[in-house]
Amino acid sequence: MIKKYNNQEKENYLFFILIFISLFLSNIGIYGITDPRNMPNYFIGLVIAFIISNKANLNLYKLVILGLIVDLFTGQLMGQHALIFITIFLLSFLVNKLLIIKTEIQQSTLSIFLIVNSFFILWVTSQSHDIFRSPSLLLVQGILTFFAYLITKLIIIKFSSK
Repeated sequence: MIKKYNNQEKENYLFFILIFISLFLSNIGIYGITDPRNMPNYFIGLVIAFIISNKANLNLYKLVILGLIVDLFTGQLMGQHALIFITIFLLSFLVNKLLIIKTEIQQSTLSIFLIVNSFFILWVTSQSHDIFRSPSLLLVQGILTFFAYLITKLIIIKFSSK
């Protein structure tokens, strides 16, 4: 019982450290990408990685608070990331109830499905508030977010197995 509490505490620390790293990375550019709109959405990749791996004991309340904090620090529409994080959580919950997700390919497919849905929500909320986001820009952002998800997943595996 004590060891599980220490693992859960370590996973929560890792989650908060990765949130701060994501905040830092979202404010600096990637070498070779001149347009700041082409940056990956590190927060979506981070939340998907932690939800799929069942780490950090995320629930709806934590995701709403995290989404509002992300919106506040990144200057997005308030509640936009909260809505995206709740949708990611609920879709992952429904898929895990309906299907048995065990292999890496299934988890990667689920993550792509969740990234596509989250960028669809991002696009819809941007359209309703006259913020133009082209579909090609969202495609590039989605691909980069998938790579950010893979890197985050490797970090989670590396630090949670110790």
